[in-house]
Amino acid sequence: MHYYKFVGDYRLRQAFSEDLKKKFKKIMTGFDLVIPIPISESSMAVRGFNQVTGLFEFAALKMSTDILAVKEKKQTSKLKRQARLKKENLFYLVHNDVAEKSILLLDDVYTTGTTLHQTADVLYMNKAKKVSSIALAR
Repeated sequence: MHYYKFVGDYRLRQAFSEDLKKKFKKIMTGFDLVIPIPISESSMAVRGFNQVTGLFEFAALKMSTDILAVKEKKQTSKLKRQARLKKENLFYLVHNDVAEKSILLLDDVYTTGTTLHQTADVLYMNKAKKVSSIALAR
């Protein structure tokens, strides 16, 4: 995961793609929206890709990449557990069309759950009906 996400070896996503597709493609059809966790503009500029959309590229047509965004932040992977749990919620809605919808969040790594909890909070505050998540690794 380190080489894929931080060194930028985009080809490594293919190591997971078939297994992810077999396991989750059918599950995704049961949701109104499938939203990958967004990355900041500075992370996109450095990495050149969103690691989550890369991992789940088989679902590209189902993904809504323009609903959630994140403000600039410190690299979360470098924070210790307590700092992660206390970090400010920097996620926000770009388009508020989540009311009464079932939403599936996609992420690459679940460490403390803070990212998924914060994005779910934003969605629930905007009247989402149900929020579930899939993460590749824990």
